[in-house]
Amino acid sequence: MKKFRLQTVAMILFVAVSLTSCSKDDDQPQVVTKTSLVSAITGPTTGTPNQELSFTVTYAVENNCGVFNKFVETTTANTKQIEVQSKYEGTSCGTTPANKTTTYKMKPTAEGTYTLKFKKSATEFLTQTIVVKKAV
Repeated sequence: MKKFRLQTVAMILFVAVSLTSCSKDDDQPQVVTKTSLVSAITGPTTGTPNQELSFTVTYAVENNCGVFNKFVETTTANTKQIEVQSKYEGTSCGTTPANKTTTYKMKPTAEGTYTLKFKKSATEFLTQTIVVKKAV
């Protein structure tokens, strides 16, 4: 009987230890991504094929935890519709919105007129038109 009790207690302890785990999920801050609206864009209006063009993009984040994550592009012919995606990580972020800047780069490969449309609101865009032609 004593052996049976020891085996039962050992089995209960084994099961209890096996089902108890240390989760690192609690230690990891939650990361949320959201679309940020663009308030300004500056950069060149002309270029040559295979020349990298840089544009300074000003966008709004909801609080001080917001940082640039990536550009989300939809391309149709020579027109790109571009959204700025921001990443929010942390819990002590405050509630004060802020404007931040990042650089958008493109390298047109052929001559033509290119249109960049940065999302300003749900239905509006800031448009930058670039004329690309070979250098004379």
